[in-house]
Amino acid sequence: MSMCILSLSIAVSSPMAETDSLPAALPRVETINRLPKVDLSAYRHTLPVHVAIAPSPLSKEAPPESYRGFVNLGMLLLFGNNIRLIIENYLKYGILISFPGSSVSKGDWTYTALTHIILPLNVLIAFSLEAWARKRAIGYRKRRSETIPQPGAVAAGDFPDPKLTLQTTKRLDASARLEQSIVGWLHALNATAILVWPSIVTYYYIFHPFMAMSCVIAGCIQFFKMTSYALVNHDFRAAYIFDKPREELGHVAKVHSDSVQVTNEEVYQYDIQYPDNITLKNMSYFWLAPTLCYQPSYPQTKVFRKSFFFKRVLEILTCLGMMYFLTEQYATPTLRNSVQAFDQLAVASLVERVLKMSTTSVIIWLLMFYTVFHSCFNALAEFLYFGDRHFYRSWWNAGNLQTYWKTWNLPMYTFFKRHAYLPMITSGVHPLVASIIVFTISALLHEVVIGFPTHMLLGYAFAGMMCQIPLIAITQPLEKWRGPASGLGNMIFWVSFTIVGQPACAMLYYYHWTKRNMDASASSV
Repeated sequence: MSMCILSLSIAVSSPMAETDSLPAALPRVETINRLPKVDLSAYRHTLPVHVAIAPSPLSKEAPPESYRGFVNLGMLLLFGNNIRLIIENYLKYGILISFPGSSVSKGDWTYTALTHIILPLNVLIAFSLEAWARKRAIGYRKRRSETIPQPGAVAAGDFPDPKLTLQTTKRLDASARLEQSIVGWLHALNATAILVWPSIVTYYYIFHPFMAMSCVIAGCIQFFKMTSYALVNHDFRAAYIFDKPREELGHVAKVHSDSVQVTNEEVYQYDIQYPDNITLKNMSYFWLAPTLCYQPSYPQTKVFRKSFFFKRVLEILTCLGMMYFLTEQYATPTLRNSVQAFDQLAVASLVERVLKMSTTSVIIWLLMFYTVFHSCFNALAEFLYFGDRHFYRSWWNAGNLQTYWKTWNLPMYTFFKRHAYLPMITSGVHPLVASIIVFTISALLHEVVIGFPTHMLLGYAFAGMMCQIPLIAITQPLEKWRGPASGLGNMIFWVSFTIVGQPACAMLYYYHWTKRNMDASASSV
Protein backbone atom coordinates (compact mmCIF):
# COMPACT_ATOMS: atom_id res chain seq x y z
CA MET A 1 0.00 0.00 0.00
CA SER A 2 2.82 2.42 0.88
CA MET A 3 4.53 1.62 -2.43
CA CYS A 4 1.33 2.51 -4.31
CA ILE A 5 1.08 5.87 -2.47
CA LEU A 6 4.76 6.58 -3.16
CA SER A 7 4.45 5.79 -6.85
CA LEU A 8 1.28 7.91 -7.08
CA SER A 9 3.02 10.89 -5.44
CA ILE A 10 5.97 10.57 -7.79
CA ALA A 11 3.62 10.43 -10.78
CA VAL A 12 1.82 13.58 -9.66
CA SER A 13 4.93 15.57 -8.78
CA SER A 14 7.14 14.53 -11.66
CA PRO A 15 6.97 16.63 -14.87
CA MET A 16 7.76 13.55 -16.93
CA ALA A 17 4.72 11.85 -15.52
CA GLU A 18 2.54 14.77 -16.65
CA THR A 19 3.86 14.69 -20.20
CA ASP A 20 3.71 10.92 -20.49
CA SER A 21 0.04 10.93 -19.54
CA LEU A 22 -0.92 13.18 -22.48
CA PRO A 23 -2.83 11.52 -25.29
CA ALA A 24 -0.78 10.49 -28.28
CA ALA A 25 -2.83 12.66 -30.61
CA LEU A 26 -1.82 15.88 -28.82
CA PRO A 27 1.60 17.43 -29.63
CA ARG A 28 4.17 17.21 -26.88
CA VAL A 29 5.06 20.60 -25.34
CA GLU A 30 8.49 21.07 -23.82
CA THR A 31 8.46 22.34 -20.21
CA ILE A 32 10.01 25.79 -19.91
CA ASN A 33 12.51 26.43 -17.15
CA ARG A 34 12.41 22.83 -16.03
CA LEU A 35 14.08 22.37 -12.63
CA PRO A 36 17.21 20.27 -12.80
CA LYS A 37 17.22 16.91 -11.12
CA VAL A 38 18.56 17.01 -7.58
CA ASP A 39 20.47 14.22 -6.02
CA LEU A 40 18.88 13.92 -2.57
CA SER A 41 21.87 12.07 -1.26
CA ALA A 42 23.99 15.19 -1.97
CA TYR A 43 21.77 17.57 0.15
CA ARG A 44 23.62 19.57 2.81
CA HIS A 45 22.06 21.28 5.83
CA THR A 46 23.72 24.60 5.07
CA LEU A 47 20.78 26.45 3.51
CA PRO A 48 20.47 29.88 5.28
CA VAL A 49 17.11 30.52 6.92
CA HIS A 50 17.83 33.84 8.73
CA VAL A 51 18.57 36.22 5.89
CA ALA A 52 17.06 39.60 6.98
CA ILE A 53 16.23 41.76 10.00
CA ALA A 54 12.52 41.23 10.80
CA PRO A 55 10.40 42.06 13.87
CA SER A 56 7.86 39.75 15.47
CA PRO A 57 4.35 40.10 13.97
CA LEU A 58 2.93 41.43 17.27
CA SER A 59 5.68 44.01 17.74
CA LYS A 60 5.07 47.70 17.22
CA GLU A 61 7.76 47.81 14.51
CA ALA A 62 6.09 45.07 12.47
CA PRO A 63 4.17 45.93 9.29
CA PRO A 64 0.35 45.92 9.55
CA GLU A 65 -1.09 42.47 10.12
CA SER A 66 -4.60 41.10 9.91
CA TYR A 67 -6.01 40.05 13.27
CA ARG A 68 -9.20 38.57 11.91
CA GLY A 69 -8.56 35.30 13.72
CA PHE A 70 -8.37 37.04 17.09
CA VAL A 71 -11.52 39.00 16.26
CA ASN A 72 -13.30 35.75 15.42
CA LEU A 73 -12.07 34.21 18.66
CA GLY A 74 -13.26 37.21 20.66
CA MET A 75 -16.67 37.12 19.01
CA LEU A 76 -16.98 33.40 19.72
CA LEU A 77 -15.97 33.89 23.35
CA LEU A 78 -18.44 36.76 23.69
CA PHE A 79 -21.18 34.71 22.10
CA GLY A 80 -20.46 31.73 24.32
CA ASN A 81 -20.34 33.87 27.44
CA ASN A 82 -23.64 35.53 26.57
CA ILE A 83 -25.26 32.14 26.01
CA ARG A 84 -24.02 31.10 29.44
CA LEU A 85 -25.49 34.27 30.96
CA ILE A 86 -28.81 33.65 29.23
CA ILE A 87 -28.98 30.10 30.60
CA GLU A 88 -27.89 31.26 34.07
CA ASN A 89 -30.47 34.05 34.07
CA TYR A 90 -33.25 31.68 33.02
CA LEU A 91 -32.35 29.06 35.63
CA LYS A 92 -32.19 31.70 38.37
CA TYR A 93 -35.16 33.96 37.57
CA GLY A 94 -37.26 32.29 34.90
CA ILE A 95 -39.23 34.58 32.58
CA LEU A 96 -39.58 38.06 34.08
CA ILE A 97 -40.90 40.09 31.17
CA SER A 98 -44.52 41.17 31.05
CA PHE A 99 -46.65 42.94 28.48
CA PRO A 100 -45.22 46.45 27.87
CA GLY A 101 -47.18 49.09 29.76
CA SER A 102 -49.05 46.65 31.98
CA SER A 103 -47.33 48.01 35.11
CA VAL A 104 -48.12 51.65 34.27
CA SER A 105 -51.00 53.18 36.19
CA LYS A 106 -53.95 54.84 34.50
CA GLY A 107 -52.96 58.20 35.97
CA ASP A 108 -49.49 57.97 34.44
CA TRP A 109 -50.99 57.24 31.02
CA THR A 110 -53.40 60.18 31.37
CA TYR A 111 -50.84 62.77 32.46
CA THR A 112 -48.29 61.57 29.90
CA ALA A 113 -50.80 61.87 27.07
CA LEU A 114 -51.95 65.27 28.35
CA THR A 115 -48.39 66.58 28.45
CA HIS A 116 -47.63 65.47 24.89
CA ILE A 117 -50.92 66.99 23.68
CA ILE A 118 -50.33 70.38 25.33
CA LEU A 119 -46.69 70.78 24.23
CA PRO A 120 -47.56 71.54 20.56
CA LEU A 121 -49.58 74.54 21.76
CA ASN A 122 -46.28 76.25 22.55
CA VAL A 123 -45.28 75.75 18.92
CA LEU A 124 -48.43 77.60 17.84
CA ILE A 125 -47.63 80.36 20.35
CA ALA A 126 -44.11 80.76 18.92
CA PHE A 127 -45.49 80.87 15.38
CA SER A 128 -48.14 83.42 16.38
CA LEU A 129 -45.47 85.65 17.89
CA GLU A 130 -43.39 85.49 14.72
CA ALA A 131 -46.45 86.09 12.51
CA TRP A 132 -47.28 89.23 14.52
CA ALA A 133 -43.63 90.36 14.45
CA ARG A 134 -43.56 89.77 10.69
CA LYS A 135 -46.47 92.14 10.11
CA ARG A 136 -44.84 94.77 12.29
CA ALA A 137 -41.51 94.33 10.47
CA ILE A 138 -43.15 94.84 7.08
CA GLY A 139 -44.78 98.00 8.37
CA TYR A 140 -41.55 99.35 9.86
CA ARG A 141 -39.62 98.65 6.66
CA LYS A 142 -42.25 100.45 4.59
CA ARG A 143 -42.38 103.52 6.85
CA ARG A 144 -38.60 103.60 7.09
CA SER A 145 -38.22 103.53 3.30
CA GLU A 146 -40.77 106.35 3.01
CA THR A 147 -38.89 108.46 5.55
CA ILE A 148 -35.45 108.08 3.97
CA PRO A 149 -35.24 110.18 0.76
CA GLN A 150 -35.03 108.12 -2.42
CA PRO A 151 -32.48 108.89 -5.17
CA GLY A 152 -35.26 109.86 -7.60
CA ALA A 153 -36.74 112.41 -5.23
CA VAL A 154 -33.35 114.00 -4.61
CA ALA A 155 -32.69 114.26 -8.34
CA ALA A 156 -36.03 116.03 -8.80
CA GLY A 157 -35.07 118.61 -6.21
CA ASP A 158 -37.48 117.44 -3.50
CA PHE A 159 -35.26 117.82 -0.45
CA PRO A 160 -36.97 116.89 2.86
CA ASP A 161 -35.83 118.45 6.10
CA PRO A 162 -32.72 116.44 7.13
CA LYS A 163 -33.28 117.10 10.81
CA LEU A 164 -36.90 115.94 10.66
CA THR A 165 -35.90 112.89 8.61
CA LEU A 166 -33.23 111.95 11.14
CA GLN A 167 -35.63 112.34 14.07
CA THR A 168 -38.30 110.25 12.37
CA THR A 169 -35.80 107.52 11.48
CA LYS A 170 -34.44 107.39 15.03
CA ARG A 171 -37.96 107.19 16.44
CA LEU A 172 -38.86 104.33 14.08
CA ASP A 173 -35.64 102.49 14.86
CA ALA A 174 -36.15 102.85 18.61
CA SER A 175 -39.72 101.60 18.32
CA ALA A 176 -38.59 98.66 16.17
CA ARG A 177 -35.85 97.72 18.66
CA LEU A 178 -38.32 97.92 21.53
CA GLU A 179 -40.70 95.54 19.76
CA GLN A 180 -37.75 93.28 18.96
CA SER A 181 -37.01 93.09 22.68
CA ILE A 182 -40.67 92.47 23.53
CA VAL A 183 -40.90 89.62 21.02
CA GLY A 184 -37.65 88.16 22.35
CA TRP A 185 -38.87 88.19 25.96
CA LEU A 186 -42.19 86.65 24.96
CA HIS A 187 -40.29 83.89 23.15
CA ALA A 188 -38.16 83.38 26.28
CA LEU A 189 -41.31 83.03 28.43
CA ASN A 190 -42.77 80.55 25.95
CA ALA A 191 -39.55 78.51 25.89
CA THR A 192 -39.41 78.52 29.68
CA ALA A 193 -42.98 77.25 29.84
CA ILE A 194 -41.98 74.41 27.50
CA LEU A 195 -39.45 73.24 30.10
CA VAL A 196 -41.44 74.02 33.24
CA TRP A 197 -44.71 72.35 32.27
CA PRO A 198 -43.34 68.80 31.66
CA SER A 199 -40.99 69.09 34.64
CA ILE A 200 -43.80 69.93 37.09
CA VAL A 201 -46.14 67.26 35.73
CA THR A 202 -43.49 64.54 35.77
CA TYR A 203 -42.21 65.44 39.24
CA TYR A 204 -45.59 65.57 40.99
CA TYR A 205 -48.04 63.48 38.96
CA ILE A 206 -46.25 60.79 36.89
CA PHE A 207 -44.78 57.90 38.88
CA HIS A 208 -43.33 55.68 36.15
CA PRO A 209 -39.82 57.02 35.33
CA PHE A 210 -39.79 56.05 31.65
CA MET A 211 -43.18 57.59 30.99
CA ALA A 212 -42.06 60.76 32.77
CA MET A 213 -38.76 60.78 30.90
CA SER A 214 -40.56 60.75 27.55
CA CYS A 215 -42.35 63.96 28.58
CA VAL A 216 -39.19 65.73 29.76
CA ILE A 217 -37.18 64.72 26.67
CA ALA A 218 -40.01 65.91 24.40
CA GLY A 219 -40.05 69.19 26.29
CA CYS A 220 -36.27 69.63 25.98
CA ILE A 221 -36.35 68.93 22.23
CA GLN A 222 -39.15 71.44 21.73
CA PHE A 223 -37.32 73.96 23.93
CA PHE A 224 -34.24 73.73 21.71
CA LYS A 225 -36.30 74.00 18.53
CA MET A 226 -38.30 77.02 19.64
CA THR A 227 -35.16 78.74 20.95
CA SER A 228 -33.46 78.31 17.58
CA TYR A 229 -36.63 79.42 15.76
CA ALA A 230 -36.78 82.63 17.82
CA LEU A 231 -33.07 83.49 17.58
CA VAL A 232 -32.76 82.93 13.83
CA ASN A 233 -35.91 84.90 12.99
CA HIS A 234 -34.80 87.67 15.35
CA ASP A 235 -31.66 88.18 13.27
CA PHE A 236 -33.54 87.87 9.99
CA ARG A 237 -36.15 90.36 11.15
CA ALA A 238 -33.54 92.89 12.27
CA ALA A 239 -31.74 92.63 8.94
CA TYR A 240 -35.06 93.04 7.11
CA ILE A 241 -36.19 96.11 9.07
CA PHE A 242 -32.87 97.95 9.06
CA ASP A 243 -31.95 96.76 5.55
CA LYS A 244 -28.66 95.15 6.57
CA PRO A 245 -26.58 93.28 3.96
CA ARG A 246 -27.18 89.54 3.88
CA GLU A 247 -23.47 88.82 4.28
CA GLU A 248 -23.69 89.82 7.95
CA LEU A 249 -25.85 86.76 8.59
CA GLY A 250 -23.56 84.31 6.82
CA HIS A 251 -21.85 82.99 9.94
CA VAL A 252 -25.09 81.43 11.24
CA ALA A 253 -25.58 79.26 8.18
CA LYS A 254 -22.68 76.86 8.69
CA VAL A 255 -21.33 75.62 12.02
CA HIS A 256 -19.92 72.21 11.10
CA SER A 257 -16.53 73.82 10.46
CA ASP A 258 -14.19 74.28 13.43
CA SER A 259 -13.33 77.82 12.37
CA VAL A 260 -15.49 80.75 13.40
CA GLN A 261 -14.89 82.74 10.21
CA VAL A 262 -16.71 81.34 7.19
CA THR A 263 -16.41 82.91 3.75
CA ASN A 264 -19.56 83.84 1.89
CA GLU A 265 -18.88 81.24 -0.82
CA GLU A 266 -19.01 78.44 1.78
CA VAL A 267 -22.41 79.47 3.15
CA TYR A 268 -25.50 77.50 2.15
CA GLN A 269 -27.91 79.83 0.38
CA TYR A 270 -31.51 79.59 1.59
CA ASP A 271 -34.26 78.95 -0.95
CA ILE A 272 -36.71 81.03 1.11
CA GLN A 273 -35.96 84.48 2.49
CA TYR A 274 -37.52 86.44 5.32
CA PRO A 275 -40.45 87.25 5.66
CA ASP A 276 -41.67 84.52 3.28
CA ASN A 277 -40.49 81.83 5.71
CA ILE A 278 -43.02 82.78 8.43
CA THR A 279 -45.72 80.32 7.42
CA LEU A 280 -47.43 77.50 9.27
CA LYS A 281 -46.13 74.99 6.71
CA ASN A 282 -42.53 76.12 7.21
CA MET A 283 -42.94 75.99 10.99
CA SER A 284 -44.54 72.53 10.90
CA TYR A 285 -41.72 71.16 8.75
CA PHE A 286 -39.09 72.41 11.20
CA TRP A 287 -41.07 71.06 14.16
CA LEU A 288 -41.01 67.55 12.66
CA ALA A 289 -37.55 67.66 11.04
CA PRO A 290 -34.71 65.69 12.71
CA THR A 291 -32.74 68.81 13.63
CA LEU A 292 -32.63 71.35 16.45
CA CYS A 293 -31.38 74.25 14.31
CA TYR A 294 -33.92 76.31 12.39
CA GLN A 295 -33.34 77.33 8.78
CA PRO A 296 -35.83 78.81 6.31
CA SER A 297 -34.95 75.92 3.98
CA TYR A 298 -32.93 72.69 4.10
CA PRO A 299 -31.21 70.48 1.51
CA GLN A 300 -33.86 68.05 0.32
CA THR A 301 -33.91 64.77 -1.56
CA LYS A 302 -36.13 64.20 -4.58
CA VAL A 303 -37.30 60.61 -4.15
CA PHE A 304 -39.06 58.81 -1.30
CA ARG A 305 -37.59 55.29 -0.93
CA LYS A 306 -40.29 53.04 0.48
CA SER A 307 -37.99 50.08 1.13
CA PHE A 308 -35.50 52.27 3.00
CA PHE A 309 -38.26 53.82 5.11
CA PHE A 310 -39.90 50.53 6.10
CA LYS A 311 -36.52 48.95 6.89
CA ARG A 312 -35.86 51.75 9.36
CA VAL A 313 -39.32 51.33 10.89
CA LEU A 314 -38.71 47.59 11.29
CA GLU A 315 -35.37 48.34 12.93
CA ILE A 316 -37.08 50.71 15.38
CA LEU A 317 -39.64 48.09 16.41
CA THR A 318 -37.00 45.35 16.72
CA CYS A 319 -34.58 47.45 18.76
CA LEU A 320 -37.35 48.68 21.07
CA GLY A 321 -38.36 45.08 21.73
CA MET A 322 -34.77 44.08 22.44
CA MET A 323 -34.24 47.01 24.82
CA TYR A 324 -37.42 46.17 26.72
CA PHE A 325 -36.41 42.50 26.99
CA LEU A 326 -32.90 43.31 28.21
CA THR A 327 -34.20 45.84 30.74
CA GLU A 328 -36.83 43.57 32.26
CA GLN A 329 -34.98 40.25 32.09
CA TYR A 330 -31.39 41.27 32.85
CA ALA A 331 -30.99 44.85 34.09
CA THR A 332 -33.78 44.80 36.67
CA PRO A 333 -32.55 41.69 38.59
CA THR A 334 -29.00 43.06 38.68
CA LEU A 335 -30.22 46.39 40.04
CA ARG A 336 -32.35 44.68 42.68
CA ASN A 337 -29.43 42.59 43.85
CA SER A 338 -27.26 45.68 44.21
CA VAL A 339 -29.46 47.23 46.94
CA GLN A 340 -28.17 44.91 49.65
CA ALA A 341 -24.57 45.53 48.59
CA PHE A 342 -25.15 49.28 49.01
CA ASP A 343 -26.69 48.77 52.43
CA GLN A 344 -23.75 46.70 53.60
CA LEU A 345 -21.18 48.83 51.75
CA ALA A 346 -19.69 45.62 50.36
CA VAL A 347 -17.10 47.01 47.96
CA ALA A 348 -16.32 43.70 46.27
CA SER A 349 -20.00 42.96 45.70
CA LEU A 350 -20.58 46.48 44.33
CA VAL A 351 -17.69 46.13 41.89
CA GLU A 352 -19.08 42.77 40.77
CA ARG A 353 -22.56 44.30 40.33
CA VAL A 354 -21.17 47.19 38.30
CA LEU A 355 -19.23 44.88 36.00
CA LYS A 356 -22.22 42.59 35.58
CA MET A 357 -24.48 45.54 34.90
CA SER A 358 -22.01 47.01 32.40
CA THR A 359 -22.63 44.24 29.85
CA THR A 360 -26.36 44.84 29.81
CA SER A 361 -26.15 48.63 29.99
CA VAL A 362 -23.68 48.86 27.11
CA ILE A 363 -25.89 46.75 24.86
CA ILE A 364 -29.00 48.74 25.80
CA TRP A 365 -27.16 52.01 25.24
CA LEU A 366 -25.86 50.94 21.82
CA LEU A 367 -29.36 49.80 20.84
CA MET A 368 -30.71 53.16 22.00
CA PHE A 369 -28.16 55.02 19.91
CA TYR A 370 -28.88 52.96 16.80
CA THR A 371 -32.65 53.25 17.29
CA VAL A 372 -32.72 57.03 17.76
CA PHE A 373 -29.82 58.42 15.76
CA HIS A 374 -29.85 56.00 12.84
CA SER A 375 -33.19 54.28 12.42
CA CYS A 376 -35.60 56.91 13.77
CA PHE A 377 -33.85 59.98 12.38
CA ASN A 378 -33.31 58.39 8.97
CA ALA A 379 -36.93 57.23 8.79
CA LEU A 380 -38.14 60.72 9.69
CA ALA A 381 -35.69 62.33 7.26
CA GLU A 382 -36.82 60.01 4.45
CA PHE A 383 -40.47 60.79 5.15
CA LEU A 384 -39.78 64.56 5.07
CA TYR A 385 -37.24 64.42 2.19
CA PHE A 386 -34.70 65.89 4.63
CA GLY A 387 -31.35 65.71 2.85
CA ASP A 388 -28.71 66.28 5.55
CA ARG A 389 -28.49 62.88 7.30
CA HIS A 390 -25.35 63.85 9.24
CA PHE A 391 -26.74 62.86 12.64
CA TYR A 392 -23.52 61.37 14.04
CA ARG A 393 -19.93 60.63 13.17
CA SER A 394 -17.66 57.70 14.07
CA TRP A 395 -17.69 58.45 17.81
CA TRP A 396 -16.78 54.82 18.62
CA ASN A 397 -13.22 55.55 17.40
CA ALA A 398 -12.87 58.61 19.64
CA GLY A 399 -9.38 58.92 21.07
CA ASN A 400 -10.51 61.36 23.77
CA LEU A 401 -13.69 62.41 25.50
CA GLN A 402 -13.93 65.73 23.69
CA THR A 403 -14.05 64.00 20.31
CA TYR A 404 -16.83 61.76 21.58
CA TRP A 405 -18.99 64.69 22.72
CA LYS A 406 -18.44 66.39 19.38
CA THR A 407 -19.41 63.41 17.25
CA TRP A 408 -22.03 61.19 18.91
CA ASN A 409 -24.98 63.67 18.96
CA LEU A 410 -24.54 66.13 16.13
CA PRO A 411 -28.02 67.75 16.39
CA MET A 412 -27.27 68.76 19.98
CA TYR A 413 -23.65 69.68 19.23
CA THR A 414 -24.58 71.93 16.29
CA PHE A 415 -27.31 73.63 18.36
CA PHE A 416 -24.95 74.56 21.20
CA LYS A 417 -22.20 75.57 18.80
CA ARG A 418 -24.52 77.74 16.70
CA HIS A 419 -26.57 79.38 19.44
CA ALA A 420 -24.28 79.35 22.51
CA TYR A 421 -20.58 78.74 21.78
CA LEU A 422 -20.09 80.89 18.67
CA PRO A 423 -22.05 83.89 20.05
CA MET A 424 -19.82 83.83 23.14
CA ILE A 425 -16.64 83.50 21.05
CA THR A 426 -17.60 86.38 18.76
CA SER A 427 -18.41 88.47 21.86
CA GLY A 428 -14.86 88.06 23.18
CA VAL A 429 -15.28 85.14 25.60
CA HIS A 430 -12.27 82.82 25.81
CA PRO A 431 -12.90 79.49 24.03
CA LEU A 432 -12.11 77.47 27.18
CA VAL A 433 -14.57 79.49 29.26
CA ALA A 434 -17.21 79.17 26.54
CA SER A 435 -16.70 75.40 26.42
CA ILE A 436 -17.06 75.08 30.20
CA ILE A 437 -20.26 77.17 30.15
CA VAL A 438 -21.76 75.03 27.39
CA PHE A 439 -20.77 71.84 29.21
CA THR A 440 -22.32 73.14 32.44
CA ILE A 441 -25.61 73.87 30.65
CA SER A 442 -25.54 70.36 29.17
CA ALA A 443 -24.88 68.88 32.62
CA LEU A 444 -27.86 70.76 34.09
CA LEU A 445 -30.11 69.48 31.31
CA HIS A 446 -28.93 65.92 31.96
CA GLU A 447 -29.87 66.36 35.61
CA VAL A 448 -33.31 67.64 34.56
CA VAL A 449 -33.88 64.72 32.19
CA ILE A 450 -32.96 62.14 34.86
CA GLY A 451 -33.77 63.89 38.15
CA PHE A 452 -37.33 65.02 37.47
CA PRO A 453 -38.63 61.71 36.06
CA THR A 454 -37.12 59.76 38.97
CA HIS A 455 -38.27 62.42 41.50
CA MET A 456 -34.70 62.57 42.79
CA LEU A 457 -32.66 65.70 42.12
CA LEU A 458 -29.52 64.21 43.66
CA GLY A 459 -26.97 65.74 41.31
CA TYR A 460 -25.47 62.43 40.18
CA ALA A 461 -26.13 63.12 36.50
CA PHE A 462 -24.76 66.65 36.83
CA ALA A 463 -21.64 65.42 38.65
CA GLY A 464 -21.12 62.65 36.11
CA MET A 465 -21.21 65.15 33.26
CA MET A 466 -18.90 67.60 35.00
CA CYS A 467 -16.41 64.79 35.66
CA GLN A 468 -16.02 64.57 31.90
CA ILE A 469 -14.06 67.84 31.94
CA PRO A 470 -11.00 66.44 33.81
CA LEU A 471 -11.22 63.28 31.72
CA ILE A 472 -11.09 65.44 28.60
CA ALA A 473 -8.03 67.18 30.02
CA ILE A 474 -6.40 63.76 30.58
CA THR A 475 -7.27 62.03 27.31
CA GLN A 476 -6.36 64.90 24.97
CA PRO A 477 -2.63 64.93 25.89
CA LEU A 478 -2.61 61.14 25.75
CA GLU A 479 -3.92 61.22 22.19
CA LYS A 480 -1.31 63.79 21.18
CA TRP A 481 1.42 61.74 22.88
CA ARG A 482 0.43 58.33 21.54
CA GLY A 483 -1.03 59.55 18.25
CA PRO A 484 -4.59 59.39 16.89
CA ALA A 485 -4.15 55.72 15.96
CA SER A 486 -3.42 54.74 19.56
CA GLY A 487 -6.19 52.93 21.40
CA LEU A 488 -5.27 54.19 24.88
CA GLY A 489 -7.58 57.19 24.86
CA ASN A 490 -10.32 55.15 23.23
CA MET A 491 -10.09 52.52 25.98
CA ILE A 492 -10.24 55.22 28.66
CA PHE A 493 -13.40 56.52 26.99
CA TRP A 494 -15.07 53.09 26.92
CA VAL A 495 -14.09 52.23 30.50
CA SER A 496 -14.98 55.56 32.09
CA PHE A 497 -18.18 56.21 30.18
CA THR A 498 -19.83 52.87 29.44
CA ILE A 499 -18.22 50.13 31.54
CA VAL A 500 -18.07 52.04 34.84
CA GLY A 501 -19.90 55.38 34.54
CA GLN A 502 -23.31 54.38 33.16
CA PRO A 503 -23.90 51.23 35.27
CA ALA A 504 -22.66 52.94 38.46
CA CYS A 505 -24.99 55.90 37.88
CA ALA A 506 -27.92 53.57 37.15
CA MET A 507 -27.27 51.61 40.35
CA LEU A 508 -27.08 54.79 42.44
CA TYR A 509 -30.40 56.10 41.15
CA TYR A 510 -32.05 52.69 41.54
CA TYR A 511 -30.83 52.39 45.11
CA HIS A 512 -32.26 55.77 46.11
CA TRP A 513 -35.44 55.05 44.13
CA THR A 514 -35.94 51.77 46.02
CA LYS A 515 -35.20 53.30 49.43
CA ARG A 516 -37.55 56.23 48.82
CA ASN A 517 -40.39 53.94 47.76
CA MET A 518 -39.77 51.62 50.73
CA ASP A 519 -39.87 54.58 53.12
CA ALA A 520 -43.07 55.85 51.48
CA SER A 521 -44.68 52.42 51.81
CA ALA A 522 -43.64 52.12 55.45
CA SER A 523 -44.98 55.57 56.31
CA SER A 524 -48.31 54.84 54.60
CA VAL A 525 -48.71 51.68 56.70
